[in-house]
This record gives sequence, structure tokens and C-alpha cells, in this order.
Amino acid sequence: MPAIRNITLGLLSPATPNKPHFKHVDALLPPGVSLIHEGLGLLGEAYLDLAGKADVVIAKSKDFVARNKVDGLVLTGGFIGLFNPGIDIKVSEAIQLPVATAVSSAVAALKVYQAKSVLLMTPFDAKSDAVIQDHLNGLGFTVHLGPAFEERRAGADVDLTQEQLFDLVVETYRRYPPSDAIYFQGATMNPLPIIQKLENELNVPVIASNPAMFWNVLSKLGLKDSVRGYGRLLHEWPAQT
Repeated sequence: MPAIRNITLGLLSPATPNKPHFKHVDALLPPGVSLIHEGLGLLGEAYLDLAGKADVVIAKSKDFVARNKVDGLVLTGGFIGLFNPGIDIKVSEAIQLPVATAVSSAVAALKVYQAKSVLLMTPFDAKSDAVIQDHLNGLGFTVHLGPAFEERRAGADVDLTQEQLFDLVVETYRRYPPSDAIYFQGATMNPLPIIQKLENELNVPVIASNPAMFWNVLSKLGLKDSVRGYGRLLHEWPAQT
């Protein structure tokens, strides 16, 4: 039985904390782990709004931890990290707590499962997908791209049911040579309810940014647990490499 614990994580999202896709987030947490969630208020009409905002993110993170007693911090939004390289390290140094960001956490999870090729599924347009693809290519991954979602406002949810999203991912995965893993970046795609079903169908690890960030920051805090229903990463809780 897991030891009794009382861990509080801070979660700072690029826009506001009241987006529909956050309703599943608490289910990803092991017993005894709770969240305090606030928005950074930085995302406007485009993800480029997040570029060059390192000083603002650091200042808002310091203010957040001054007002809230937390043990670690999660910075959601892949472009927070991509457009502000090293922001996780900079914020961690500023607040003296473990920090996890989306893309770096997902990459850490992909490396644990020794993935060399990935199917990248996002709710973004082609230009934004290319930013993530270039980053992953630079880290040595072969990236197969899912369909782009053009004319979608930054931060808006994707208008797909769980069944439609599942079918889209399976169809896209089978269109390419087999990938070692599937990587969801962009929580507005809301993949959490179908992660386990996809793994059962395709027999590959499915890494989504939110589970990866919780696994990452809690592992940095020395926690090892098991959360069922959201894929191998949280169920197996592998050690970081």
C-alpha cells in the first residue's frame, strides 16, 4: 500500500485555469497529491504570444509560490518551453523547487520507453506542428505528423468526440510505418480519456504532456506510485533515465 503523503503541486497554465480539458487532470494524481491551479494570462490569439516571456514566467512563478505552499511546479503549454528555452531550469532555480514543462517531460518519457520514432498528434496548425517537429528532430527522433488543425484559435478545444479522436489517431498511426510511440502535445485535444484504449489497440506507449509532467515532477520529488487507466507511463511509473 502506498505510504500516506501530503504533496501539493502548483500548476500554471498559459491562459486561464478554467478550460474544459482540465477537468480530467485530478484523476492523473496519485493518492495524497493535490493541485493548486492558476493561469499565467499570457496566451492571446497566437502561441507566439508566449515567445520571449521567460522573465514574466519567472516573476509569476515566484509570486505564485510566495502565496501558495507547494512542493513542485508544473508549467503547462508546450510553447512555454519551446519559445523560452530552459525555462524549467530557470524557474526551478528561482523558486528552489522541482519544475516540469510539457515538451521536456514528454521527451523524458519517450526516452524511458526507448522510442526513436513517434507519431505526433496535436491540435495545432501546420506551422506550430513544425516547431515541435523540428525540436524533436533535433533530439534525434523521427517524427510522423498527424493532421493539422488550421483556423483554430490558440487555446481553443478541438471539436472531436472521444470516438472521433480515437479513430483519427488509429487511422493516422496505420498510415505510416509503425512508430515506437504516440505523443500528444496540446491538452486541448483532450486525449486523456482514450490513452488506455489506444495503447490496448496499437500496443505502443502513448505519451501525453499532462501525465508526463506529473510523472516527471513527482519523480523529482522521489515519489513512485501507480495510476491506472491513463496508460503505461502512470501505471508502470518507470524510473527516469
